[in-house]
Amino acid sequence: MRLIPRRDHPLRRALRAWGRRCIARLGLKHLPRLPRYESAGSHGSRGMGDGHRIVFVSGEVDTPGHAYRVTRFARAAAELGCTVDIIDVDDLTAAHAGDADVAPTVVVIWRARSSRRLAETVAAWRRRGARIVFDVDDLMFDPSLATADVIDGIRSMGLKPADIARHYTAIRRTLDLADECLAPTDPLAAALRACGKPAEVAVNGFDHDTYRASREAVLRRAAAGDDGLVRIGYASGSRTHQRDFAVAAQAVAAVLRARPDCRLVLFREPRRGTPLLDLHEFPAFAGLDDRIEWRPLVPLERLPAELARFDVNLAPLEVGNPFCEAKSELKYFEAALVDVPTLASPTEPFRTAIVPGETGLLAGTPDEWEAGLTRLVDEPSLRRRLARNARHHVLYRHGPDGRRERFRRLLDRVTAAAPRGTDALRIHDADSPATLPVIPDTQLIDRWSEGRLARVAIVIPLHNYAELVTETLESVAAQTLGDLELVVVDDSSTDDSLDVARGWLNAHAGRFVSATLLRTVANRGLALTRNAGFAAAEAPFVFPLDADNTLEPDCLRLLLEGLEHSTASAAHPTLQHFGEATKRKHAAAWDPARLRRGNYIDAMALIRKAAWAHAGGYVKGDFIGWEDYELWCRFVEHGFWSLAVPEAVAGYRVHRSSMLRGTTEPAMQRVVDAIRAAHPWLTVRAA
Repeated sequence: MRLIPRRDHPLRRALRAWGRRCIARLGLKHLPRLPRYESAGSHGSRGMGDGHRIVFVSGEVDTPGHAYRVTRFARAAAELGCTVDIIDVDDLTAAHAGDADVAPTVVVIWRARSSRRLAETVAAWRRRGARIVFDVDDLMFDPSLATADVIDGIRSMGLKPADIARHYTAIRRTLDLADECLAPTDPLAAALRACGKPAEVAVNGFDHDTYRASREAVLRRAAAGDDGLVRIGYASGSRTHQRDFAVAAQAVAAVLRARPDCRLVLFREPRRGTPLLDLHEFPAFAGLDDRIEWRPLVPLERLPAELARFDVNLAPLEVGNPFCEAKSELKYFEAALVDVPTLASPTEPFRTAIVPGETGLLAGTPDEWEAGLTRLVDEPSLRRRLARNARHHVLYRHGPDGRRERFRRLLDRVTAAAPRGTDALRIHDADSPATLPVIPDTQLIDRWSEGRLARVAIVIPLHNYAELVTETLESVAAQTLGDLELVVVDDSSTDDSLDVARGWLNAHAGRFVSATLLRTVANRGLALTRNAGFAAAEAPFVFPLDADNTLEPDCLRLLLEGLEHSTASAAHPTLQHFGEATKRKHAAAWDPARLRRGNYIDAMALIRKAAWAHAGGYVKGDFIGWEDYELWCRFVEHGFWSLAVPEAVAGYRVHRSSMLRGTTEPAMQRVVDAIRAAHPWLTVRAA
């Protein structure tokens, strides 16, 4: 929370200086233009952004909020093919209203105070046909809320309510200039609508760099080993949350007293050492100094490394306080990225984000805080399950893919674009309730890791293919793409498959950034075994490869090149049949109408892990051998699509002992009935 009444206020200068360091270390620049991402055509971008110019006006370019609300959304617009400009509101000049050949389609103004210059520039942009969008991430446009009863930072930081009220009034005048609004939470959007403006929710989220930093922090922690302590973390960024922490203080102190192995991790300013949480306000912590672990406040790009040290993440807020109720679930998704479960107050954003007992825990009373915290401290398996589910939940919703979809919706609305063909059967979007993949219990057999994130993970489900899996593994090792992760999941084979895989990995693990060998606790079938592999994979792109198939050397490199320059959720190759039959099946373009009649895209495809997670992963059922087709059907229903890359080639083995021959074909009518029941829009029939 940044409660800054005027630009020359000492606190504002300090926060801007700290934020400037954050931005510099992130490699982000608030210069006139971001890189242009060229569209690859209708099957390359599908972004609907070509020809559009988007202007972002930032009111606080040197604070972390600029990264969440400006830089990351600007990148989403650029990935859609738009030309993007970012302007510091203090650098705004008359020239900005007409300095480009292409007039802005959309102008997004974030947290900017009103001024004569801003009003004149907005009027000029509007005359050129621009749609003006106001974006705000705190309830800071209602001056009547500028009291210490609502905003605890007024008391804890010695701010003057009159200064805050004037600042909020200036923000409100900027809101009045807009045609519509964006906000990260439903309560904030509702407050904007109460001001007479249309408002949509565009949640806060992370970017590719944050994902990499988060997952590499997890790998480093795993390599360091367990020191026997359970760390309960509270990552406040400023001393404005005293009353928020008060709702959990008694419970946290009680758990620290009862569990000598627990530590409360708090932060302080790095130079002066001033704590960001004043524990002197909480008598329950008397005598617990040895249970408190103080850490220096770090810039945004180093936050994942700090969060990864936690075992439990605290997110207390004053329930019912209008300012707190509008706060985003930022603490939840950032902790989820580093495999840390969250215990949060049941404000509306946290109630929306967290499914209690599935993706985290909620606590509304002191007893609930103590009970929830005790469970999380005492049950490591619960922590792991909640954290894994939370990570799968946030990958798309709060990641670059979901953000790109939300900005595309904004463009569609502003430009009155006609619905795209790929959306004709869509029934889900980025804000749909989570459908979590089912992940079976597995045993870790072996793991080798360099401690960094690979670009692509290959997942090989393995069941009774001891005589074939070596050829499959050799084709993976021969890939010209160097940055690879390998995950092999043996589905309780009854032959020597596990030993063959382990022997090969012992000899070749050095080829990979990381290699993991798992075994299911009990035989679970192809769908759930694939899910186990996807869940274990760290890379953002995953290629499922059955243990009887192969890849030509350039396959993964070509698929990745296509997918990285596309808005597609997957990329599929040409298939070269070998074995008992030989033919070449060229990769064909994604077409929901064609998928309605039957599957023509194999399971072998490079898939964004975020899309797999958001769609709910592979589903076990009567889709025997058609698990990949069933996933593609859910991709259609989510508006996802796969990019055809004909130059990439994968080998599909045709043999009598394959799952298709031995299991699917004899039960074809049952399989067809099951998939049509799950997806009534299908017209596929048993041959």
